[in-house]
Amino acid sequence: MFEELTATRQRVTFRAAEPLALPEYKGATFRGALGFAFKRVACALPRKTCDTCLLRERCAYSVCFETPVPEASENMRKYPFAPHPFVLEPPPEDRRNYEPGEELALELCLVGRGNDYLAYFIYAFEEMGNQGLGRDRGKIELVSVASTWRDEKTVYDHAKQAFIGEVERITSADIEARAETLSGKPLRIVFETPTRIKSKGSLTESPDLGVLFPTLLRRLNSLNYFHSGGPNDVDVKPILMAARATATENVDMEWVDWDRYSGRQQRRMKLGGFIGTVDYPPLNPLLLPALVWGELLHVGKASAFGLGKYRIEMRRASHE
Repeated sequence: MFEELTATRQRVTFRAAEPLALPEYKGATFRGALGFAFKRVACALPRKTCDTCLLRERCAYSVCFETPVPEASENMRKYPFAPHPFVLEPPPEDRRNYEPGEELALELCLVGRGNDYLAYFIYAFEEMGNQGLGRDRGKIELVSVASTWRDEKTVYDHAKQAFIGEVERITSADIEARAETLSGKPLRIVFETPTRIKSKGSLTESPDLGVLFPTLLRRLNSLNYFHSGGPNDVDVKPILMAARATATENVDMEWVDWDRYSGRQQRRMKLGGFIGTVDYPPLNPLLLPALVWGELLHVGKASAFGLGKYRIEMRRASHE
């Protein structure tokens, strides 16, 4: 299942150069500023829109931020965009103000061919910092980029303006190994950022695996197909059947609403989702690899700027 899928995970550390005022949830702020900066550093034909540009299937900006569906695609032909090959996880703290010299960090996950563009991301992070962030356009300085999958290892040192290490690739074998540690254990999933999942045409507050897994598998299949060269005909029926057969034990959820301004759409957007915890009995082993991939790549809408983030915890059985 998704054997071709690969990813990397790195921590991008910044230092405030000026007083910095950011919203409580910073994902949309970083995503918007990064996209603008990325286009400035990568776009060869800035007067054209991506959908009319001859370079749209090769340009670093188009591939990462507009992600066209190729004309010969067997998947998502009716959609204007494929899933982006990256996930940004903003600084998790809810503080709004940073003083000069204070550091803040975000996590960047690149999927499949998205890893080919790490240098572009780094250059764009530098440009983003020079342009400034937040209400007062406070400037920030890139400090370092470190691979964080197993042990934290610096791969780019801004002071030296050089790559000093290799980014560690995460493969299906790594995911299987993590899944093995969860097998046979009662589990808890902690939804850390608003999770937006549609069921029967409407947003749902249900963390039931029968609702979660169709969305999760569509995302993983698309990332695998568009960015890792995987097949389009993965048989997910046994996984979906196992998900529908799984009962929840304890649910503690709440709905959270927040706003963001979309520069591309020139309007404010209301993006709400559920956060909280849900307990499950030991899961069918068929479910675990996809669930672990989702821990890394998120689930639901707006995953690219940090929504749909969850973590899996082992817990004691209810009778213990």
